Amino acid sequence: MSGEPQFQLQWRGESLGPWTHAEIQERLRHGRIHSLYQIRVDGAWLPLREHLEKLEAAELQQRAVEMAARIRKREAEGQGRGMRPLNGPVKRPDPFANPPPVFVKGASSFMPPMFSASETSPTCWLAVAAFVVSCCSFVPYLNLVSWLPSLVSGHLALAQMRRDPELDGRGLAIGALVISYTMLAFAALTYLFFPNLFYRVFPIAG
Repeated sequence: MSGEPQFQLQWRGESLGPWTHAEIQERLRHGRIHSLYQIRVDGAWLPLREHLEKLEAAELQQRAVEMAARIRKREAEGQGRGMRPLNGPVKRPDPFANPPPVFVKGASSFMPPMFSASETSPTCWLAVAAFVVSCCSFVPYLNLVSWLPSLVSGHLALAQMRRDPELDGRGLAIGALVISYTMLAFAALTYLFFPNLFYRVFPIAG
């Protein structure tokens, strides 16, 4: 028999083994046992998973010690050949720590200039006037007469913006037309079918 230590396992009162670590790992891989089994180590029972974790930690620690010894040996050999010894732990360079600058030839000619207040498109004053006049449709004594100048100025504003696409204010002109046409349709319907409501909403007509 080999000199490798063997361990007794137990599960729900049933004793298994004794087995070596290699035999235990083999049975774990094939699913014959699991990590919840109890293992007897130094006269005490403890979970198999805990025992295996301790073994893995000890193995990793041993590897770290061996690696440190190899590094010290290489440093000593390099110092004997006149090389500068390494101070402190060996660090890998971080490729994302200081990225190199990127220069693009002629990039400045393609960058758009910053916009200023003087470079914004002008607003069509007819659109502003049409929207302001259309708002008078909600004011008594002005609502019956405000729709006409609002319609005229709104259509003129749209025509002017079609001739000059750089002008802003299309939304104001359309809003003025919507308000004016809605008020005109409301006045016609109430005059034909609800005269009392018409004279209440448009007192100037009385």
